[in-house]
Amino acid sequence: METISIPRISLKGSMFSTVVDGAASPITTNVLEVVIVGANPRLSKAWYAEEWTPDTDNTTPDCFTFDGLKPSPDSEQPQNDMCVTCPKNSWGSRVTPQGTKVKACTDKKRLAVVLADKLEGEVYLLEVTATALTGLNKYQKELTMRGIAPEIVKTAISFDTEVTFPRLKFGFSGFLREAQPVVDKLFGSEQVKQITGEVPVRVSISPKLPSVASDFG
Repeated sequence: METISIPRISLKGSMFSTVVDGAASPITTNVLEVVIVGANPRLSKAWYAEEWTPDTDNTTPDCFTFDGLKPSPDSEQPQNDMCVTCPKNSWGSRVTPQGTKVKACTDKKRLAVVLADKLEGEVYLLEVTATALTGLNKYQKELTMRGIAPEIVKTAISFDTEVTFPRLKFGFSGFLREAQPVVDKLFGSEQVKQITGEVPVRVSISPKLPSVASDFG
């Protein structure tokens, strides 16, 4: 299995940053324009044995999957043979400090994106958390109803200011024009499928991070 390092978009502190080889570079904008060049059709999942803290973002999930079917072979503490019957994947398996029943194993959507103003630059992993999936699905449905593929448009991503946690919002921001051939060569490529988790890879450990958790979100 190939070992790679995955560049990503960080949402920590409700601020956009690019992270490449463990080095973060803040993006000084409240609205990030990207082109979605790939998306895993299945949800990824991540479970942590310890209670979440700000440092959890820098630790690898104890059990995780990129296809939502069964734990990755690299999971240190696989919780079940299949995700669908896993107790950690059931509603109410965790209760938040506010008393809300949620799943102990969190759902996320892995997207591969390029910055709209740097189409020939890095291809980044953007993980959409469970709280933002409804908004993403609504945006994608609106594009589909109009016969528009996400890879031919610019998508504006911002933070929802009505909540206290980093929840993303998605919106249409214009069509690509002369730059379309640059994106076309990425769509469906091996590189993009590795980022979305559709092609199995082993993520390399960055010396600047205590573990590889950033690549799992």
